Amino acid sequence: MINRILGLWTRLEAVLIGLLLLAALVVFLGGAVLRTLAPLHSVDWAEEVALYGIIWATALAGSSLVAEGRHINTEVFLSMLPPTLRIAIGWAMTVLSVGFCVAMMVYGWQAFEFALLLDERSASSLRVEQGWAVFLALPVGMALIIGRVGLMLAAGQRPFAGDGASHQSPQR
Repeated sequence: MINRILGLWTRLEAVLIGLLLLAALVVFLGGAVLRTLAPLHSVDWAEEVALYGIIWATALAGSSLVAEGRHINTEVFLSMLPPTLRIAIGWAMTVLSVGFCVAMMVYGWQAFEFALLLDERSASSLRVEQGWAVFLALPVGMALIIGRVGLMLAAGQRPFAGDGASHQSPQR
């Protein structure tokens, strides 16, 4: 059951990341075309909206990288160590990575709340609240990584495994 959830999660993230990047590309290119071909009708927010899509896609991609075993990893160094030490380092990396993600989630949430408190807005004509558009991406991305790691551990998988062979990708 957990592997099915992880598989669905992976597909959903891939679609969402793809849509965010595609939208960012379309908005950016559309703004550039308008600015070039019809300068009187150009918009001042195209680059800004494209950047928001890229920021959110990047924040969401961390969880997918963990699922694929491509997040923080030092295989070259670890391959020279004995298996028991690789396993111990893998567990240590998991604990340190989750601790880092928890800290970043908490501080990211505080930055989000602070941006809302200050009512930070973009300089473009959209006047987008920066808390929602930019700062919220960090705690959401970190929460997704923490949730993914938790589900992977519950499914018997080892994210950030130090032995390389223990990583299993979710069934698709």
